[in-house]
Amino acid sequence: MCGIVGYVGHQSAGPILLEGLQRLEYRGYDSSGIAVLDRDGSLAVLKRQGKLRDLEAAIVAMPSGGAGIGHTRWATHGVPSDRNAHPHASSSGDVIVVQNGIVENYRSLKAELEQTLAAQGRSWLSDTDTEVIPELIARELARGQMFEEALQAAIARLRGANAIAAFHRADPTRIYAARKGSAGGMVIGYGDGEMFLASDLPALLPHTTDVYHLEDGEIAVIDSQGALIHRADRPRHRPEPRQVDLDPVAVARGPYRHFMLKEIFEQPRALSDTIRGRARLDPPSALADEFEISDATLRSVERVLVIGMGTSLHAAMIGRWWIEQIAGIPADFDNASEFRFRAPVIGPATLVVSVTQSGETIDTLGAMDHVRDRWGAPQIVVTNVEGSEATRKADASILMRCGPEVGVASTKTFLGSLAALYLLACRIGKARGSLGDADLGEALEQLLTSPSLVERGLALSDQCNEIARSYTGSTNFLVLGRGIEHPLAMEAALKCKEISYVHAEGYAAGEMKHGPIALLDQQFPVIALATRGPLFDKMMSAIQQVSARRAPVIAVGDEGDDELAGLVDHYIGVPPASDLLTPFALTPVIQLLAYHIALARGLDIDQPRNLAKTVTVE
Repeated sequence: MCGIVGYVGHQSAGPILLEGLQRLEYRGYDSSGIAVLDRDGSLAVLKRQGKLRDLEAAIVAMPSGGAGIGHTRWATHGVPSDRNAHPHASSSGDVIVVQNGIVENYRSLKAELEQTLAAQGRSWLSDTDTEVIPELIARELARGQMFEEALQAAIARLRGANAIAAFHRADPTRIYAARKGSAGGMVIGYGDGEMFLASDLPALLPHTTDVYHLEDGEIAVIDSQGALIHRADRPRHRPEPRQVDLDPVAVARGPYRHFMLKEIFEQPRALSDTIRGRARLDPPSALADEFEISDATLRSVERVLVIGMGTSLHAAMIGRWWIEQIAGIPADFDNASEFRFRAPVIGPATLVVSVTQSGETIDTLGAMDHVRDRWGAPQIVVTNVEGSEATRKADASILMRCGPEVGVASTKTFLGSLAALYLLACRIGKARGSLGDADLGEALEQLLTSPSLVERGLALSDQCNEIARSYTGSTNFLVLGRGIEHPLAMEAALKCKEISYVHAEGYAAGEMKHGPIALLDQQFPVIALATRGPLFDKMMSAIQQVSARRAPVIAVGDEGDDELAGLVDHYIGVPPASDLLTPFALTPVIQLLAYHIALARGLDIDQPRNLAKTVTVE
C-alpha cells in the first residue's frame, strides 16, 4: 500500500524524489521520507510522520546527490512516527532500504539478528518489520557478497510478498530494486543518462514513458545508463523497455476541489473510452479484437465465477447478474480474500473472472494463483492497469481505459469495471449462442447510452449537496436495494464508510425485516434505491415500513415519479433506464451523496484515514 520512488542520474535526486512521492501519496500517507546519496558517499536521510507536506516543510535545504530513494507509507508494523518512517538503514548505516509489503517472519528474523547486533553494541532503530531487510543485506555484505548477491540472499529469507528499493553507501552510482510475490508493482523508467524507479506509473510520467515492469523474482541493478535484470532461474539480461501512453496531465486535479470529485465527473469519458471499439452494432459484436480466449473455450464453459474485493466485489456482484441475464449461464460471485481459504468446487468448465482496479490487489492475486495451481480453469481479469501483475496471471484481460485514479475511494474504475463486465456478458452470450444478433445488438445499443445516463446523473450534484447537509450529524445510515440495485446499496454504504466515516450498511430490502428494522428511529436515515423496475412494488413496501418507524427516507428513483416522491422525505430523480442499465443511472448519485456528506463534515476526501489506494498486504 506504500509508494516507492527512486532515481539515479545527472540531476539532483531530492526534488525528483519529492515530486514522485507527491504523485504516489495516494498509496500511503501517514509518514514519508527520502534518502539521497552523493558521489563522495555522503548520505542525507530525511523522514517525517504525517503527510508529505510535513516532510517538505522539514527540508530546509534539499540534499544534493545524484542517487536516492523515497517512500510514502501506510502503517502496518509500528505506529506512524519519524522513527518508523522509511527509508530504513542497517545499524551500520551503510545499507538503505524502502519496502512495500510485509515480512511475515520478521519476528524470527529479528531474534536471529539480535545476537549479532548485541555483540556490536547496536540495537533496533524502529518498530517495523522492514528493518530486518537492511540488516540481512549488511550481514551478507560482511561475508564478502556483492550487493546484488546480498540482496538476493536477504530476499530469499523473507516470507511474504515484498517490493524493495535499496542502495549501498559504498556505491553511489547504483540503486537496486527487487520484487517477491504480489506486493504491488515496481516500474523502471528510462531517461537520457538517468533512470527512474517507482511503484506506480504516475510518478514516472513527467520524466519518461519508456518503462519496464519488474517481474516476480527479479532483481534490478540500475545505474544512469540502464538496468540489468537478474533472477535465479535465468541469465542476467538488459530488458527491452516498452512505451506506455499515459498523459501526465491526467493526474492533475484541475479545477476540481478534490480528485474524487474530478474522477466522479470523468466517468462519462471513462465509460466511453472503455466501451469504444468494443461494442459494435453492424454487425453486432463485443470485445471482437482484443480478447485472448476463444469462442470454443467460452462455449465449453458451464459456469462463471466473478471475484473481487471492496468496490470490485460489488462490481462482481453486478457482473454476476448480467452474466446470468444476458449470457444465460449460471454465475456466482465470491470474496477473493475468503475464496482461497476454503475448498470451492470449480473445474476446467468454470470461467473465473477477477476484478481488480489496480491489478495488484494481493487477495485477488492470491485467488488467481489458487485457481491456476489447483484447477487450471480459464481466467479473465478486469483491471485498469496495463501490464499489472493480474494481467500476467490471467489468460485474457479487459482493460478499463479509465486513466489514472488518484482518489483513494474508487469511483470511475467502478463504472469502468461494470462496462467491462457487461461487454464480457455479451461476448459469452454470443459465443454460446444464447444471444442472437438482434438481442446482442439491442444489449450493446443500451450500453452505448450509459455515458449519457451518467452525465445526467452528475447534473444532480447540487441536489445531493443540499440533502447531504441535512445529515452531517448522522452517524448511521441504512441503504436498501433489491435485485441489481442491492450491490449498489452496498457500494453506497461503502462510500459513506470510506470518506464520510459514518457507519452505513447496504442491505437487500427484503432482509430489512430480519433484523435491521430494529435499529430504525428518527435519528437513523435510510437511503432507498427504488427505480421503476420489476421489484419496484416490493421496494415501495419496504419504504412504507421504514416510514412507519419515522426514520427519514432519501429515495433515489426515476425522474418524475410523483408516487415515490410523495412517500419520502427527500427524493432524487435519476434518468429512467432499462433494468440492465440502472447501475449506470444510480451510481453518480450514490457517489455524490457520500462525497457531499464528507465535504460538509470537513473530512480529507482524497486521503481518508487508514485507507490506501492499492491493497498489497493482507
